[in-house]
Amino acid sequence: MTTVEVDCLYLSRILLDSSSRRVISELAHPYEMHRTLMLGFPNMTNETQSEARDEFRVLFRADVDDLRRVVKVYVQSRIEPNWSFLNGLNDYLCADTEMPEYEHNDIMSAYRKIQNGQIFSFRLRANPTRRIAKQDDLMRGKRVELVREEEQIKWLVRKGRGTEAQKSGGFEIMMKEGKDSNGEVQLIPRVNVCCEGKQKGRKKQEERSHETTHVAVRFDGLLRVTDADAFRETLCKGIGPGKAFGFGLLSVAPVKLNTA
Repeated sequence: MTTVEVDCLYLSRILLDSSSRRVISELAHPYEMHRTLMLGFPNMTNETQSEARDEFRVLFRADVDDLRRVVKVYVQSRIEPNWSFLNGLNDYLCADTEMPEYEHNDIMSAYRKIQNGQIFSFRLRANPTRRIAKQDDLMRGKRVELVREEEQIKWLVRKGRGTEAQKSGGFEIMMKEGKDSNGEVQLIPRVNVCCEGKQKGRKKQEERSHETTHVAVRFDGLLRVTDADAFRETLCKGIGPGKAFGFGLLSVAPVKLNTA
């Protein structure tokens, strides 16, 4: 059984000005937003960000609220952040709101209360991929993007159930009954999938810069916890690749559901 060795887990919410040139640029190139956010952690330099992201378990997701003209950035981390430096970035934060420009809370105590069988609504922006395993394939070992919705949902289902090569994520996607074109009853995953298209960006490493491309997919739906310890580990570590590009943060909220 998986044990989560995390005493604290902080969830931050930062409100950004959607009309800011810097914000617009960072939305188009999420690795640059990652570089900005990492400055909220102690003794951080551009050279140490990659290692620190793993050590501090930093995950983030940017949700654009077009109605309120604000970008809500959620940042999860094992250590407490200090976002005061954001005040010095011109036209970056969104001040025209009733909510604080930034805030954070320790959510680990709530996560410790999670139990098997509990049902949550969730949101996840992810980069669904598969690794080519065929021995005679020249692309063997490379990751390829999953572009069909059916494949993307199956990818998420596997992340929850686990496979022979991958341990369980501690959850299962809730199902509902529906009828196909022949009138036969089928089980349909209770998840909405929104493909946000290919996300291009730039990543700098050791004074070098290279282009990156990821397929961004947003999942919204319902899940049930099957292994509370494994699920807490999933919440802490995130799901899938591309975490430095704003993928992998699983946000959940408990719901009461009549499954009868």
